[in-house]
Amino acid sequence: MSIIKFGLVLAVVAVAASGCAAPTSSNTSGPAVTASSATEIHDHDEDHGVPAVTWGPSTDAEVKALAADLMLKFARPDVTERAWFDTLQPHMSADYQESAQYIDPGRIPVREIHSPPALVREQENPMSVMAEFPTNDGPWVMSLHRSGQDEPWLITNIAPKDS
Repeated sequence: MSIIKFGLVLAVVAVAASGCAAPTSSNTSGPAVTASSATEIHDHDEDHGVPAVTWGPSTDAEVKALAADLMLKFARPDVTERAWFDTLQPHMSADYQESAQYIDPGRIPVREIHSPPALVREQENPMSVMAEFPTNDGPWVMSLHRSGQDEPWLITNIAPKDS
């Protein structure tokens, strides 16, 4: 065995042995961690900006109705750009507002929505969802997001499914 390999083996053994060493005792008293204090720490973390959001039984129906209403407001080629934007603006995220202000509703190819949306979402993510609509221009997808349980769903994007 070469000296380099032997040195590497010794280093690995030293690291492994130090991980197995008994903890040193200390005369200073510190807080003992118990099951109840771990729970208190966890509860404390939740109070610092981690929203408790769930996807309840009524959420599907709520999001489908909202998405259908917003898609009908989106697919209106006969309104002015200002009227179109003013109607949808309260339901848009700040980022989507930035790009949507340049959309000409007369150039949106969606004229008909054939059925209510199908919702697609990640199982463990109750804050984002995609509503897929069959339209005269093929499938279109509206992405919605909320920042908390009682926060409104906001449009983050509307586009053809394959774009």
